[in-house]
Formats: sequence, C-alpha cells, structure tokens
Amino acid sequence: MNREVVAYTECYRIIKQPLGLYKANCYVIIYKDVEGEKAVVIDPGLHAKQVMDMVGKAKVTAILLTHGHCDHVCAVDGVYAMTKAPVYMHASDEELLHAKRRMPSSYKGMFTAPFITISESILDVGGLSFYVYEMPGHSRGSVMFQLEGYLFTGDTLFKDSIGTTKNYNGDEQSLTQTLRRLSFWDPSLIILPGHAEITTLGRELLYNEKLKSYINTSDTGRPS
Repeated sequence: MNREVVAYTECYRIIKQPLGLYKANCYVIIYKDVEGEKAVVIDPGLHAKQVMDMVGKAKVTAILLTHGHCDHVCAVDGVYAMTKAPVYMHASDEELLHAKRRMPSSYKGMFTAPFITISESILDVGGLSFYVYEMPGHSRGSVMFQLEGYLFTGDTLFKDSIGTTKNYNGDEQSLTQTLRRLSFWDPSLIILPGHAEITTLGRELLYNEKLKSYINTSDTGRPS
C-alpha cells in the first residue's frame, strides 16, 4: 500500500500514497475547522476507492490537479461523484483530456467532471490557502501548489530527476524557464513530487544534476 503521513503540523497532516501502474503520488491534506475534519485531494490518479480510504471520514472540499496526464487524473470522476468537491486545473491541459494516445486499458478514461480553471495566484479552498505557480514544460498546463513550506511539484521536479517533455504538449524551452525559476526559491521548501520520494529544494539544487543543468540564469522569474 505504501501509504504514509509525510507531514504533520498543528493545523493539518499530509498523507501520500502512490496509486496505479505508474505509482503516481496522490496526496490528501486533512485539516479541521469548526465543522469537523476536511480534506483537500491533490492528483487522484487511479482507484477512487483508495483515494477515499485516504480521506477517511473527512469532507473533501477541493480536488487539485498539478497537470492533466492520465496517471494523475483518472480517479477524478469517481472522487467527484462521491464528494461533489470542486476540481481545479489549468485550462492549458484540458486538451490532454481529449488527446488520443497509447495507454494501458486501465487508463482509458479521462475525467469528464466540470473543473474550475486556475492561474498563478493565491487559491483559497476550504480554509486552506495555496499559492499556485504556472510551471509549464512537462505539460503546457503544469502547475505547482505551495502550502506554507510544502511544494507539490507534480511531474516537473523529482528527487534526482526532472519531468520529461517527450509527451503530448510538453515543451523543452518552457521547462527550461520553469526550472530556472526554482533556483531562486527558498531551499528549505519540502518537495512533494508526483512520483517517488519526497525531498527538499535545497537538496535538489545541490545534487540533482538534471536540474542543475537548467538553472544558469540571472532571471529570478519569481512573482513579487
């Protein structure tokens, strides 16, 4: 199962579980308000029942998507049907929901639930406040979500690796600009990637050779 609590603060806890054939990390943030336990789901890739097992008795207040690739979105319809929680995704990845491509049979479905488009801004959902960064490259609509000191990077940055652009609507030049932005950010940020282990930005800036090859620039690219 490999489900684990990867963060525990006074205000919330973050649960991580890799799901599906590609072991895409689904994250559930559990927090409390006056009405009881609530949850935000990030990247429900496959098996809605397993996602809801992560949620437990909490009420889902939002479903956030770092990008629209099938291994990160195939459980959206199932979770939405059970919760009616609003879904948030960048509009530039809507085309991925309709793209024809080869995939295992379990990934045939693309979600059809309505979604709210997001852009670079502060996103307040269910009492939690995220900063949304537009970080194209792995896909045209890739974003990162920052919750305090935690950065959900989707498939853009991993421990010891970076996202590929060899897929539908990936772009190498955009990925270059995206990764260069990161070199000016707080190295203490905890990276919660779309696959594999968590890490820190500082560690990746020091040891991730693929990332380091992209970051020679004088342009911060970070919003003020």
